[in-house]
Amino acid sequence: MKIAALVAIALSAGVARAGPVVTYSVSGSAGNWVLDFSVTNNLNPADMDIYFFGVELDTGRNIAGSPAGYDPSVWFTWDNSAYGGSTEIYNNIWIEFTYSQLLPGQTLSGFQTLYTGASAPIEVDYFCYGTSLSGGQYNGTDYFNNPWNPGFEGTAFIPVPASLTVIGLAGVIASRRRR
Repeated sequence: MKIAALVAIALSAGVARAGPVVTYSVSGSAGNWVLDFSVTNNLNPADMDIYFFGVELDTGRNIAGSPAGYDPSVWFTWDNSAYGGSTEIYNNIWIEFTYSQLLPGQTLSGFQTLYTGASAPIEVDYFCYGTSLSGGQYNGTDYFNNPWNPGFEGTAFIPVPASLTVIGLAGVIASRRRR
């Protein structure tokens, strides 16, 4: 019974998430890492677009690529304190003004930065905002600002392949059987 509960918890970890999900991949080498961020829109209503996205990198502003329609030259820094978010200063920022590029159920990558540190970062702080052209409201509780223009802050990670989770879970079950 305890093993079944452990399996259920492990399989559901990270799945129940209402707000956006941000991950990134890394390529390159020391001093020349390209971080490619992917944003998955899990917002509601059905037309709530994620139109504003940014990350904070300790090596500064260095945008290397942008998805079609997203402009990286409107803001060079941003903080969310005036809207109920943190005072963290984000220094790599993209915005799109059609409010139709990243709708619910979609994932968009290509938010690319160059990271000049010796090692690639294992986590990166991000923010994003959504809006609905029809005036719909976000009905979650995990945002700041307002339900017509919800803002989110979080930490992005490099995704761990699901196979590693299964291998780790198998190890837990095997160790329980040996006892």
